[in-house]
Amino acid sequence: MPIDAEDPDVLVPEPEARPEEPAESPFVTIWESPRETIRRVVATDPRRWVNALFFASGFVGALSNLPTALEERLEITVPLGFVFAFAVVIGLVTIGTGILNAWYKRWVGSLLGGDAARKAVVAVSAYASIPSTVGYSLVLAIQMALYGFEPFLPTHPALDAAPPLLTLTLWLGLGLSSLWSVCVSIVGFAEVNGFSIARSIATSLLAVLIVSVTIAAMALAAVIAIPMLMQGSAAQ
Repeated sequence: MPIDAEDPDVLVPEPEARPEEPAESPFVTIWESPRETIRRVVATDPRRWVNALFFASGFVGALSNLPTALEERLEITVPLGFVFAFAVVIGLVTIGTGILNAWYKRWVGSLLGGDAARKAVVAVSAYASIPSTVGYSLVLAIQMALYGFEPFLPTHPALDAAPPLLTLTLWLGLGLSSLWSVCVSIVGFAEVNGFSIARSIATSLLAVLIVSVTIAAMALAAVIAIPMLMQGSAAQ
């Protein structure tokens, strides 16, 4: 306890220390202040929840798209249990692919002067998936409340006959939540790299361009090489 300078015999009581207010959950603040949320996550524990967020993103995405994709593209019908089991597998795979994708984007960002740590970029990628995952989960929950397990079946006549206003509202919710995930990713990547928003957007576009050019080059090489191999086999 400090001593009063004017009267040494008097002890001055110390001011009471106010307890620190607990920080809001990043699952809440990611919607209203994404930059501050990413900054706090990276400064405290960037590895927290990362694997769970990647898994949830892959799991929910598979549940939303797998049954229809199997029916429309492969024309096969699978049991409902297989859909959930396969969604779990996709969720586990998404943990690895999400991390690798973040590392790849970090490399592309380094070409433009970025210097973010790997764990920081991975955290941005994981936490940016929250709005999209929540949006798809809410839409699935609403559809299940109205139509049972029909959203997970290859054909869903009742769901297809839903009122246009309901369908539009659900699609709008999906679109807005996905758009906010993109915004969080751009803002978060700019934050951890000390980038401007414009350079963060340029990094995302460059990353897509590199992948697209690589795929196109591989496809062109296959188109050229396969006929040559077939001619060589026929000549023998």
